[in-house]
Amino acid sequence: MFKNKLKKVAGAVAVAGALLVSGLPASAAPDLTPIRDKYPDAYQFQWNGNNTVTVFFRDSQGKSYHETYTCVTVIQGTCYVYK
Repeated sequence: MFKNKLKKVAGAVAVAGALLVSGLPASAAPDLTPIRDKYPDAYQFQWNGNNTVTVFFRDSQGKSYHETYTCVTVIQGTCYVYK
């Protein structure tokens, strides 16, 4: 009977630990930032695949232009670039 209770407690601790670990946010290296944070003036971000993102901007005259950036890493669907 003691072994059965011990197994239940160990199982509950394992499940609780797994839930806590899976709920932690993904973290990137300290010198990386999400591309949306690096370019706050952009109005659109287009995922191109192959770890590239096209960022669309507007100048002071309202003309649109874009730049394509390569992601250093992608974590849970977020493109990270150097700061």
